[in-house]
Amino acid sequence: MKHSVTYRQIAKMLASALPIEGDEFRTMVEENLLQIKLLFASHKSALKCAYIFSRKVPSQEREDLFQELTLTLLEKKTKDERLAYAIARCDWKDWWKRYKLHSQFYSGSLNDIVEGEDGSKVELGELLVGEVDFERRIIGDLDGKALFDRLPEAIKPIVTKRLIGRALTDSERQRLSRWVRSRPTILVAA
Repeated sequence: MKHSVTYRQIAKMLASALPIEGDEFRTMVEENLLQIKLLFASHKSALKCAYIFSRKVPSQEREDLFQELTLTLLEKKTKDERLAYAIARCDWKDWWKRYKLHSQFYSGSLNDIVEGEDGSKVELGELLVGEVDFERRIIGDLDGKALFDRLPEAIKPIVTKRLIGRALTDSERQRLSRWVRSRPTILVAA
């Protein structure tokens, strides 16, 4: 293998995942180093190859990829370090393909300038707020229509009259009030 990785580098990386500092960190590195040296050659090779390729991804993804590559290489049980390197490299390339596919959807910030529906330049955050508001209104309209459709035919004209702002007669107001009191959960069930 052309990359020179020391067991100490791997031991440090393993210790860095723990919430420890100072002397406690140094002690953990030494303990990890001792444990790594006791492993079979194929296991050491798996750790080295996983370490090499995990360092070639964004920092927030390194630990996960290291674990994934190590597990794959341990499952393959290869004793040949060059073969382990080739396997790790192929898995690393596949990981990048998946990562790029997922990150292509959005990797910027809400302050990014994007093109609106009319071709004008708009901040992404403003565009999203507008889209969410539109969706909220559409959902409200659909919920209102579903509720109105469930009203009895005798009540629909009274509700319609009230919705358009016309005053109700005393008998209409009483009929609507009695109907609503008899079904106090009508709005919740919508």
